[in-house]
Amino acid sequence: MDRERLFMHISKMEADMNSMHDDLQTLKELAVRLVEENVTLHMEKEKYEKLHEEDETVEEDSFKGNTLNSIYEEGFHVCSVHFGTLRNGEDCLFCQGFLEHRGK
Repeated sequence: MDRERLFMHISKMEADMNSMHDDLQTLKELAVRLVEENVTLHMEKEKYEKLHEEDETVEEDSFKGNTLNSIYEEGFHVCSVHFGTLRNGEDCLFCQGFLEHRGK
């Protein structure tokens, strides 16, 4: 191989290596942005999951309370002593105490 051809071959390899280096830098920058975005998304996901769990707990508790109140208002006992039996229009201190305790 003559000197000129060798020099051209080395120059081409150098240009290719510079191009690969630039591509590598671009990939590194992209990887950093993706990792940062991934961390942000995981934090948001955890925040929304926590909020969702709190909402479900509140909805579940209020649903249970509303259901028991509705059953009591329809004339049935909700206390453990007479649960499910008709109240015959009379108030029950056990039921009222139970509902008051559940409301807190």
